[in-house]
Amino acid sequence: MATHSSTSISNIRNANTERDKKLGDVYKYNGIYEAIVVGTTDLQKNGRIKIRLVDNNANINFIEQNDSQEYLDITVQWSSPFAGATNVTDTVATGDTDEDKKFGGTQKSYGMWMIPPDIGNRVLVMFINGDIANGVIIGCMYQSLMNHMVPGIARSKTFTDNESETLEVPVAEYNKASNEADNVDWKTVRENDGETPTDNVRRPTHTPHFNGLKEQGLEQDKTRGLSSSSARRESPSKVFGILTPEGHQFVMDDADQKLVRLRTTSGAQILLDESNGNIYIINKKGTGWIEIDDSGKIDVWANDSISVRSHKDINLRADRDLNIESGRNINVKTHQTTSTDQPSDTTNTLTALNGAFNLDVAGALNIKTVDATTLTSGKEFHLQSSATYLSTIKTNGSSGNTEINSAGNHNETATEIHMNGPTAVAATPYSGLSVKVDDDGNLYFTNTLYTRDSETGNRNTEKVGTILTRFPSREPFAREEFTEN
Repeated sequence: MATHSSTSISNIRNANTERDKKLGDVYKYNGIYEAIVVGTTDLQKNGRIKIRLVDNNANINFIEQNDSQEYLDITVQWSSPFAGATNVTDTVATGDTDEDKKFGGTQKSYGMWMIPPDIGNRVLVMFINGDIANGVIIGCMYQSLMNHMVPGIARSKTFTDNESETLEVPVAEYNKASNEADNVDWKTVRENDGETPTDNVRRPTHTPHFNGLKEQGLEQDKTRGLSSSSARRESPSKVFGILTPEGHQFVMDDADQKLVRLRTTSGAQILLDESNGNIYIINKKGTGWIEIDDSGKIDVWANDSISVRSHKDINLRADRDLNIESGRNINVKTHQTTSTDQPSDTTNTLTALNGAFNLDVAGALNIKTVDATTLTSGKEFHLQSSATYLSTIKTNGSSGNTEINSAGNHNETATEIHMNGPTAVAATPYSGLSVKVDDDGNLYFTNTLYTRDSETGNRNTEKVGTILTRFPSREPFAREEFTEN
């Protein structure tokens, strides 16, 4: 096998170039040349890369002699569609003051930054004023059929134990070194089978991305999880975007599901879904997500706590029902405005007041407790009603005791006081709130658990009793809503 060695520009000898030099001319490399990337490390950290010209029109000798070859390797500058820095004339020189050491005294860089392609990729290079020592990369070229992942790590057919099964998961590119490369038909027109872009090539699962979707619970969700955004989906392509080698993606898709998506390798994403009207945000572990749908519903789910703080007011209103449910306690406390146990930046914002808890109910106020009910007042306790009924009834229906214990006087005033008859009207007990059930009386809402079924691999679920009309859960969330018949 031939051994390849690189040589500097000054060591290359070319008959035409030497002849031109003798005539007083220097050969100019005018035009655009194809090159192969052979080195990507730049000590200046300015994006310079080393390339090897392969265009036959380049005026360079590729000498193959005694089983050895010499190539012309050139260090060229990487270019960007947008790059720069603020005007150097605005910088401040060192002087009597320290303005040169401050933000306003130096330049600020800006622009788009993309890493150079890996070794072995093809690039297009041109030389400023034809000077081979002043080369610039002006573009990159995709390898043949190596653009399925770009830009959204799209789903496609992959390898399964059952060869007749088509498993749709995010995939990488087909392996050129495997037997699967023999199945590539360069002439076959890519078809669309239902919702899934298909071809005759199986590709390995993109493991980091697919594992992330499974962790989130979105591995079967073709709206929020799986993507069809591939440069190979149709021609001309209707997808635009950027995909990094690690799998971070920025996608703008103008196809059936029009969207803008910003997503990391493991799945943390912000999705702006133009077709469905949704805005969806989820973290990489799926332990928290937020969705705003087209009708204005906002769903929030958190595996841990949800904390909201306002330096001033928090306004919460529902024009229909306001349902509040707790798996344990519901605690409500009001402070004195100047109490020392409040955050220091909120004390003394108002005059000293004892915070009141006020309930103004247009209809009935119903309270039910399973355990004891305790009302404690630091001052007077007032109970007023147009008709007051007080009953003590045990849970088994038998009578209970009514006991009044006053440390001071016990005063009763009425037109008539009947101590043991006629029979008093019993108070009406409050039966409590009912959980939501379907027409057959079964619990309506489903909760998604973290665990998975050992056979299907799907997340395990459970039915839950709740008074809520919508019950967000870990993904996959059924997005069900209870409506009264």
